[in-house]
Amino acid sequence: MIPRLLLFLLLAIALGSCNQRSSTGGLPANTVVIGIPGDVNSFNPLYSSEVTAGEINELLFPMLVSSEFDTAVGMLRFTPNLARNWETNPQKTAIRFHLASDAKWSDGIPVRAYDVQFTYALYGDPEVGSVWQSVLDGLRRTDKGELEVKHAIEVLDDSTVVFHFTRPYPGQLFDAGLPILPAHVFSKIPKRELRTHQVNQYPTGAAPFRLERHIQMQDIVLASNPSSTLPYPAKLKELVFRILPDYHSRIHQLKSGNIDIMTGIELEDVLQIQKQSPEIRIVSVAARRYHFIGWNNIDPVAWNESRGKKIRAHPLFGTANVRRALTMAVNRSDLTVSLLGDFATEAFGPVSPMFRWAYNDSLKPLPFDPLAAIRILSEEGWTDANGDGILEKNGKRFTFVLKLPTGNAVWAAVANVVQQRLRDIKIEVRIEQVERSVFWPDLINKKYDAWVAGFEVPLEIRLDNYWASDLEKFQFNVVSYRNRSVDKLLERIRAVPDVLASAADIKQLQAILLQDQPCTFLFWERGRIGVNRRVLGVHSSILGSTHDAWNWQTVTGK
Repeated sequence: MIPRLLLFLLLAIALGSCNQRSSTGGLPANTVVIGIPGDVNSFNPLYSSEVTAGEINELLFPMLVSSEFDTAVGMLRFTPNLARNWETNPQKTAIRFHLASDAKWSDGIPVRAYDVQFTYALYGDPEVGSVWQSVLDGLRRTDKGELEVKHAIEVLDDSTVVFHFTRPYPGQLFDAGLPILPAHVFSKIPKRELRTHQVNQYPTGAAPFRLERHIQMQDIVLASNPSSTLPYPAKLKELVFRILPDYHSRIHQLKSGNIDIMTGIELEDVLQIQKQSPEIRIVSVAARRYHFIGWNNIDPVAWNESRGKKIRAHPLFGTANVRRALTMAVNRSDLTVSLLGDFATEAFGPVSPMFRWAYNDSLKPLPFDPLAAIRILSEEGWTDANGDGILEKNGKRFTFVLKLPTGNAVWAAVANVVQQRLRDIKIEVRIEQVERSVFWPDLINKKYDAWVAGFEVPLEIRLDNYWASDLEKFQFNVVSYRNRSVDKLLERIRAVPDVLASAADIKQLQAILLQDQPCTFLFWERGRIGVNRRVLGVHSSILGSTHDAWNWQTVTGK
């Protein structure tokens, strides 16, 4: 909780900065404002599960390596960051990183190799409960098969750290590329307090930006970090994330010049901006995010009451046949075109078409066929025996709540269509919107039966995080999907040293998911970013809307 006096001071600062406009009457010079639909509840990479939080953390915290995406082949390439260079041993089981000797935390303490080791110990500690625990799966184990990070990640001196892996595999640099935390800050905090500690609101970083202030549900203000050498202090004075939950408020403020950048612009507004707002350009980004209707494959009540010890099939969505029927009852093709036009492609699985080498283009989405859906549900025992217009089985009505986070117009439209289409096959759906800061933790903790959401996939294919059966370990498996055949494929995919050699297994996995329908895949969305032309340096990047934001500038005098 922010003390009242401090809150008044922050508001005074915020109002004062708003009055410091350029002579042109626009936003302050050398400041860029991004409109976002929801607040960030933690500036701690250990627990970041939401896109905006992840993008902000990458502007605050150092990483051993940065990345670029080769669109020609659909593969990630790695470049220096905190690690100025590195080399791999002949067996490809160890990488030695040489750290920048001049990197400092924003409080002036040098960044050292021990920070890397300490951070990964937190990522891998079950007591900490990070969402990124699975990233440590490839690290070297003891003879007893246990992970001891101080041996798996070896500190040779202040500027040299070695990652030891159990085997060669293509994702080693990806796994070594998580944000690094300051050991001198986090070592003082008991692990059980990390998730809720105030350090999550006052981060100490080393990247081009630092957190200047955060007024909840109003603004997140990042300022240029003058001590950063990774690669240098941001050219902007400030980068402001303005929280505007209502889509129409965001689009109005973009058009009026009160914000500079907005992502997720609806199709009709894209067309209107192109005709009527020459001061705004539309940046289109390749499809990295898929949208889906989530069906919890297991009973969330049993899971939560037993604290993850009891797993039983969901009473509604527990069989692949029922989930296929639900998918076939929704016209996903029409939905894709009506909502996003040329900016989306209908999806059938979790591998983006941008991964050209791994995308299974021989597969097609399930057809829209409500009559077949009714037949499948009847075969599964769901009938309207009492004639009240709702299917039932063994006395249980087919009715559920469909959750979605506030502030997303596309997901709200999807929910309304799903409600209507399922009503056509005698299934009752109630829609409930949840504040974003509540929705995502609840989703990770498997508290919902069904929901509308989307994932922005990593730029290296990491399917374990979303589809492996160990539900406690792989927390992004929010649909609680469990399939031993898929687990075996994932094990083989992890085992190959050359990523291209896993293409056949990745394509087979997509075929299994198409049959099992653990969720209803809707579409791959190409990003649509509105950018005021006074902002220079914003480009079409698959890596995120704020990628390279430290290079952004504003037109002189604006």
